[in-house]
Amino acid sequence: MSRRQIHWLVGAILAIIALGGLALWWPPGAPASSSNLLGAALLASTVVALAVLLAEYLMSARMREIEDRNSLAAQERGLRREEAEEVRQRQRGERIDKWALQLMAIFQQDLRMVDLSGRDMSGLYLRACTLLRANLKGTNLDGANLNGAYLAWAYLGEATLKGADLGDADLAGAGLGGADLSGANLCGTSLTRADLTGAKLAGARYDRRTAWPEGFEPQDSGAERLET
Repeated sequence: MSRRQIHWLVGAILAIIALGGLALWWPPGAPASSSNLLGAALLASTVVALAVLLAEYLMSARMREIEDRNSLAAQERGLRREEAEEVRQRQRGERIDKWALQLMAIFQQDLRMVDLSGRDMSGLYLRACTLLRANLKGTNLDGANLNGAYLAWAYLGEATLKGADLGDADLAGAGLGGADLSGANLCGTSLTRADLTGAKLAGARYDRRTAWPEGFEPQDSGAERLET
């Protein structure tokens, strides 16, 4: 039972008691008797109790209003922090050019959540780099070495990875819709839960260690299995 329902229930009981007291006390000006004295006492006490109950109800309503406002303010602050973090990551990505990125990759810099959408990263050596949840939409990764890279949940929609080395890379949950993986090395690559809708896999090579999304048939998309 909610607090509001309890207030209404107690108020109803007090109102009934007040009506009983009024009935015993009525009519006004009648000679004093135990009955009308009891009625007057009941009536007075229930009026006081109802006043206290009303004050408590109003105070509770005010406290709920303050709590709701504080909760909403906390949610708004949380959203602003998330938006600020997204802006910082986007600005960080914009400052990174191709060769600066190569230097960062050499020293194993953490590139998670970075926005590199539409960039030319062709031929870069990105072996074992962490690109968790990175935005690589439309990025040119042709011929890039991403062997052993961590690309889980990265977004690579419409990216080009022709001839890229993705051997032993982790692309679990990655978005590869419309991506071009023609001729890519996918041996030992984890593609579980990845979105391969419309992806081009002609000539892509894979082996028995490659983990595909459930129900996906790579040979139907032109991928070639290597027997090792």
